[in-house]
Amino acid sequence: MNEQIVVCMPLKNAEKTVESAIQSFCHQRGMKRNPILLIGIDNSTDHSLKVIQKYLSNPNIILLNVNFENTHSNRNFLNDYARNNIPNCVLIGRLDADDTIANEYTLAKIESEFDKTNFDVLICGNKQSKNREVLEWENKPSKNLLNKEYLIEQLKEMSLGNPKAEIPSCNIFITPHVKVDYPAVRSAEDHWLVAYLLLLKDEYNVTINEQMLYSIYSLDGLETSKNRTEHRYFSSREKMYRFFSYLTDNPKDDSYPEWNKYIQSNGLDFHIKNIKENKQKLKKYWDSTYPIKLELAEQLKLHPSSKEELQLLDIGCGPFPKSGVFHKAYKVHRTLIDAIGDRYIALLQDNGIQLSENAILKGNVESINKNFSSKSFDIIFCKNAL
Repeated sequence: MNEQIVVCMPLKNAEKTVESAIQSFCHQRGMKRNPILLIGIDNSTDHSLKVIQKYLSNPNIILLNVNFENTHSNRNFLNDYARNNIPNCVLIGRLDADDTIANEYTLAKIESEFDKTNFDVLICGNKQSKNREVLEWENKPSKNLLNKEYLIEQLKEMSLGNPKAEIPSCNIFITPHVKVDYPAVRSAEDHWLVAYLLLLKDEYNVTINEQMLYSIYSLDGLETSKNRTEHRYFSSREKMYRFFSYLTDNPKDDSYPEWNKYIQSNGLDFHIKNIKENKQKLKKYWDSTYPIKLELAEQLKLHPSSKEELQLLDIGCGPFPKSGVFHKAYKVHRTLIDAIGDRYIALLQDNGIQLSENAILKGNVESINKNFSSKSFDIIFCKNAL
């Protein structure tokens, strides 16, 4: 057959592990289709390229130089390259440069599963290695993941750090017409993707093979270790749990899966809960007598204005602007801007909270100079958004 199964490998500084990963691909046998290893090397500063070059005489290995400096963009680029530049590609999988394919017949088994079930998405399991020793425990997916309540419970356990609840996300194969991108997060982007694919079971044929093992996943990966150290690891998992909790509770919200916007804003779910529990306390932020924030008042002491009226810009204000608006010495005119300002207004109106005449404008900080001329404001305030 002239069809191909493409395995995508994003890579940066993996000189110690990439050879084992490539060899595990080269040792695959028993397939009818042609296997392709698509490597995207992203500004590596070690000897990864030198290691890879030994294998480039193999026509089934393609090397692309990319410039993303993040894994999710590299993954999306390689998937799109497979869709658009390998015309007979029928399956797209992944293999990280510090992992290996489980055994020499793994891709043949995946091919057989595809011929048998005609899946759009395949999720299988993996083993794990630590200090180059393969551990006994097997991370196998459960078909219960297709149940929304079970999936949310697993994501909750993941956010709490339970390793046995980790969705085996490094073990997926998709067909080229499944065009769901990895989100722009620095940790767990593969878990975000797999969780969303699981919710698309009515749109795609999502097959979970509870027995098949695809890869041996390294627990020694540099990116994972760095993410844990910099707290991205748990932060991303907590946001993921909140995102999918919201999504399952609001399946008709057609603004999703704009998850990159959700990641930046933390979504509406926190504010919905906050209004229900603290509505009376929160109303004060929209009161015209609510005093200007102390830090701003202190700045006005240090830099008093000769004007009686001041223009205040609150960027990324959220539904309850913390900048304040009343000052005993000045009349303050406040402009509020947020990327999802229209949704915040709808939320406030739905909950009967009276807005001032200066409601929230929808807009991004990056393009604010297109909306206002130079020197439009005397004070700019930004909290938890910069």
